[in-house]
Amino acid sequence: MEKYNLVIVTPDQMRADYLGCYGHKTIGTTHIDRLAENGVRFDNMYCAAPLCGPSRCSFATSTYFSDHNHRNYWSTISPSVPNIVTSLKKVGYTTGMFGKNHLFTYSRLTEIWDNLDEICLGNYDGHPLYKHSYSSFTLDDDHPFNITYRLTTEAINFVENNKDNPFFLWINYQDPHPAFCCPKPYDTMFNPDEIELSEAYKGYDKDSQPVKNEVFRIHSEMDKCTEDEMKQAIAHYMGQIRYVDDNVGRLVEALKEKGQDRKTVFLFFSDHGELLGDYGMTHKNPTFYECLSHIPAILVHPDGRWKNEVFGGLTEEVDMVPTLLDILGVDIPPTMVGKSWVKELDTQDYAGKETILCEAGGGCPTCKEPIEGFKITAPHAPTSFGPGAMIRKGDMKLSVYFDDRCELYDLSSDPYELHNLYENENYKDIRDHLTLLLLKRVMSVKVRDIHQLDWNYPDYPYDVRFEPLESFGEVLEDIRASGDYS
Repeated sequence: MEKYNLVIVTPDQMRADYLGCYGHKTIGTTHIDRLAENGVRFDNMYCAAPLCGPSRCSFATSTYFSDHNHRNYWSTISPSVPNIVTSLKKVGYTTGMFGKNHLFTYSRLTEIWDNLDEICLGNYDGHPLYKHSYSSFTLDDDHPFNITYRLTTEAINFVENNKDNPFFLWINYQDPHPAFCCPKPYDTMFNPDEIELSEAYKGYDKDSQPVKNEVFRIHSEMDKCTEDEMKQAIAHYMGQIRYVDDNVGRLVEALKEKGQDRKTVFLFFSDHGELLGDYGMTHKNPTFYECLSHIPAILVHPDGRWKNEVFGGLTEEVDMVPTLLDILGVDIPPTMVGKSWVKELDTQDYAGKETILCEAGGGCPTCKEPIEGFKITAPHAPTSFGPGAMIRKGDMKLSVYFDDRCELYDLSSDPYELHNLYENENYKDIRDHLTLLLLKRVMSVKVRDIHQLDWNYPDYPYDVRFEPLESFGEVLEDIRASGDYS
């Protein structure tokens, strides 16, 4: 049997609710929506962590945040940890990655990628117009930060050069990551005056939220952000998404022209979302609101299976790699704890999981008092500290923080998560029930369904876990190599 190719497209910080196929009424993501029409859209997919590096570590290795314990932006893992790239490379796939890494040890990237253009722009640091976390501006066509079109062209060339061999292509776009900037014509594609700010923009109660939120707002000078500036940022964020959408269209069309579309499994997903003004913040922080933790995920099978399907049950980012390897007929390493959904997709059993787990926060206490004179343009330390974990069951969602105010929301009646029920005695039984479930989930992150294990798996002994985080010197070297000092 001929091996399928695999293409993964991962925009950075793209909210699910800003895609047409997830309900946005005006953004017009034609090409991404067409992927959903030709495949299955996971309606309730959650990332493992609402921060780039930890989320990508969880995706590639199919392990949870508290399993791999890489807690912040600069964390990277050794390529010897079982992961999707080496799993495919070992069975003959040619591998290519274009865009930001935020995952593997930078000095060892060439060990796993046959073709590579690694570029991480951080938060567009260094651009003279990037002054606040809500900054928005037009990006010159020839600016070195304008890379989405270039990365897509390189990916198309990779497809052309590997048409006779099974390949794995992964594009990691910077867009729609802040700063909120895009080239023409995307910078004026959406009129800020026609944008309505969400109920969460000013409708939150800072005294019922985690304290870390107010500290982040103060450090990032959100009090200086006017409604007009916020609407302009949203308009440019929408432009960034359309920029991604058009380039997804270019890639899909190239696969068709080269006769590869019927031989290629295609996954589109985002590593996490974006606050985008919700709760008076932009960017992200280690909290678990839907705008951050709920991610888009669309899977297209080359033979047309699961066409125009919607998987409505709860699913997790860690499930995607086992599902992909299952489709490709490649052994799933026993260290991977996610679930393959192939059987359920074939039988249209879309009940999903009973609960989902999302975790975040560096291993330091929460910064509860603003630091005088400290100003940031992104969730730099210490705003990304303060460990926490979230569990969702049905419509109830509990977030527990190590040293901060906890949260409980009923998404059925409070979709914007504005009314914290954690201290409400009427919800005590639900809070206690979810707290116990959350404890069990965190305790069992290393436990894999025994029925999924291949007891004759050839390459990895069953006690293989994660290698220790590299020495601090190696971590600094990786930070310098990535160019991301956030």
